[in-house]
Amino acid sequence: MGRAENKVVVITGAARGQGRSHAVRLAEEGADIIAIDICRDIDSAGYGMAGNEDLEETARLVKEAGVGWSSGTRTSATTARCARPSTRASPSWGRSTS
Repeated sequence: MGRAENKVVVITGAARGQGRSHAVRLAEEGADIIAIDICRDIDSAGYGMAGNEDLEETARLVKEAGVGWSSGTRTSATTARCARPSTRASPSWGRSTS
């Protein structure tokens, strides 16, 4: 295995591109992977997003590395819950707390 052995890694945007490559590489290094992707198009993106079949391909590649795997798609309810803390934190982002 490798430097990520016995670690759990959460990867967003895991269905393709950099997310997929990070998932596969970290799996090869021994990490268990939790992969998240929205798996639907977003109007403002201007290009097609990954789909469920892309996330399934990432799963196949990670499983091929012989490690644990969990995947999911993000729902609009999850998006809303995730957005609230980041909205509250953004005014203080980068400022010193001391």
